[in-house]
Amino acid sequence: MGRMKEVYMQIMQENMGRVPEQMTLADMAKMKELEIYNWEEYEREQEKIRLFRVKQENPREITKVVQAQDFWEEELRREEQREITKRYQKDK
Repeated sequence: MGRMKEVYMQIMQENMGRVPEQMTLADMAKMKELEIYNWEEYEREQEKIRLFRVKQENPREITKVVQAQDFWEEELRREEQREITKRYQKDK
Protein backbone atom coordinates (compact mmCIF):
# COMPACT_ATOMS: atom_id res chain seq x y z
CA MET A 1 0.00 0.00 0.00
CA GLY A 2 1.23 3.54 -0.73
CA ARG A 3 2.30 5.76 2.12
CA MET A 4 -0.31 8.42 1.46
CA LYS A 5 -3.02 5.78 1.30
CA GLU A 6 -1.89 4.49 4.70
CA VAL A 7 -2.00 8.03 6.09
CA TYR A 8 -5.45 8.55 4.56
CA MET A 9 -6.75 5.34 6.14
CA GLN A 10 -5.27 6.29 9.53
CA ILE A 11 -6.95 9.70 9.32
CA MET A 12 -10.27 8.06 8.44
CA GLN A 13 -9.96 5.68 11.38
CA GLU A 14 -9.13 8.46 13.86
CA ASN A 15 -11.93 10.77 12.65
CA MET A 16 -14.95 8.48 12.84
CA GLY A 17 -14.70 7.24 9.27
CA ARG A 18 -14.55 10.57 7.52
CA VAL A 19 -11.98 13.06 6.34
CA PRO A 20 -12.37 16.61 7.70
CA GLU A 21 -13.66 18.92 4.94
CA GLN A 22 -11.16 21.68 5.70
CA MET A 23 -8.13 19.36 5.58
CA THR A 24 -5.60 20.06 2.81
CA LEU A 25 -2.76 17.94 1.44
CA ALA A 26 -0.37 20.14 3.43
CA ASP A 27 -2.32 19.28 6.59
CA MET A 28 -2.15 15.61 5.68
CA ALA A 29 1.63 15.77 5.27
CA LYS A 30 2.01 17.70 8.55
CA MET A 31 -0.22 15.20 10.37
CA LYS A 32 2.03 12.39 9.13
CA GLU A 33 5.12 14.32 10.26
CA LEU A 34 3.63 14.93 13.73
CA GLU A 35 2.06 11.46 13.83
CA ILE A 36 -1.24 13.02 14.90
CA TYR A 37 -4.16 11.76 12.86
CA ASN A 38 -7.13 13.06 14.83
CA TRP A 39 -8.20 16.41 13.36
CA GLU A 40 -9.03 18.08 16.70
CA GLU A 41 -5.71 17.03 18.22
CA TYR A 42 -3.92 18.27 15.11
CA GLU A 43 -5.66 21.66 15.31
CA ARG A 44 -4.73 21.97 18.99
CA GLU A 45 -1.10 21.17 18.17
CA GLN A 46 -1.08 23.72 15.36
CA GLU A 47 -2.52 26.32 17.74
CA LYS A 48 0.22 25.56 20.29
CA ILE A 49 2.85 26.04 17.59
CA ARG A 50 1.24 29.31 16.49
CA LEU A 51 1.01 30.48 20.10
CA PHE A 52 4.70 29.71 20.63
CA ARG A 53 5.65 31.74 17.54
CA VAL A 54 3.49 34.70 18.55
CA LYS A 55 4.92 34.56 22.06
CA GLN A 56 8.45 34.80 20.65
CA GLU A 57 7.62 37.61 18.23
CA ASN A 58 5.40 39.77 20.42
CA PRO A 59 5.05 38.89 24.12
CA ARG A 60 2.38 41.57 24.73
CA GLU A 61 -0.03 39.96 22.30
CA ILE A 62 0.01 36.74 24.29
CA THR A 63 -3.04 37.67 26.38
CA LYS A 64 -5.24 38.05 23.29
CA VAL A 65 -3.96 34.80 21.84
CA VAL A 66 -4.53 32.88 25.08
CA GLN A 67 -8.10 34.18 25.25
CA ALA A 68 -8.72 33.06 21.67
CA GLN A 69 -7.10 29.69 22.37
CA ASP A 70 -9.31 29.15 25.43
CA PHE A 71 -12.39 29.96 23.36
CA TRP A 72 -11.46 27.49 20.60
CA GLU A 73 -10.52 24.73 23.03
CA GLU A 74 -13.91 25.09 24.69
CA GLU A 75 -15.57 25.06 21.27
CA LEU A 76 -13.71 21.83 20.39
CA ARG A 77 -14.87 20.21 23.63
CA ARG A 78 -18.48 21.17 22.85
CA GLU A 79 -18.17 19.75 19.32
CA GLU A 80 -16.72 16.50 20.66
CA GLN A 81 -19.66 16.22 23.08
CA ARG A 82 -22.13 16.85 20.24
CA GLU A 83 -20.45 14.14 18.13
CA ILE A 84 -20.56 11.66 21.03
CA THR A 85 -24.22 12.46 21.70
CA LYS A 86 -25.04 12.15 17.99
CA ARG A 87 -23.31 8.75 17.73
CA TYR A 88 -25.00 7.53 20.93
CA GLN A 89 -28.44 8.54 19.66
CA LYS A 90 -27.73 6.98 16.27
CA ASP A 91 -26.76 3.65 17.90
CA LYS A 92 -30.05 3.44 19.81
